[in-house]
Amino acid sequence: MIVSLNSLEMVMIGSIAEILIVIWFYKSALDAGKNAVSWGCIGLAVYFIPALVWSYVVTPGLKDAFEHNQSAVLGFIVSYAYIAVGIACAAWVRYKLYSADQTS
Repeated sequence: MIVSLNSLEMVMIGSIAEILIVIWFYKSALDAGKNAVSWGCIGLAVYFIPALVWSYVVTPGLKDAFEHNQSAVLGFIVSYAYIAVGIACAAWVRYKLYSADQTS
């Protein structure tokens, strides 16, 4: 049995991930002695922009492929890949910011 979530539940999961990333960036800035609000905004942007671009550029092609071959794995990727892309981009930027801050 395949568990299917509607689009509202997927957006909710993405929003929770986004809030957690903003908190992560905020706390990292506090630890580094930097402006926490600026870092929180950076976290918001580096999650949201790649996730939005992924949703508009890549997801339509994946949805088309899913309509022709309805596998559970492809359905999962179509539903949640934008979250993984946003998290990966945020983690990379946070690593770069934090490591640059530690060396200076």
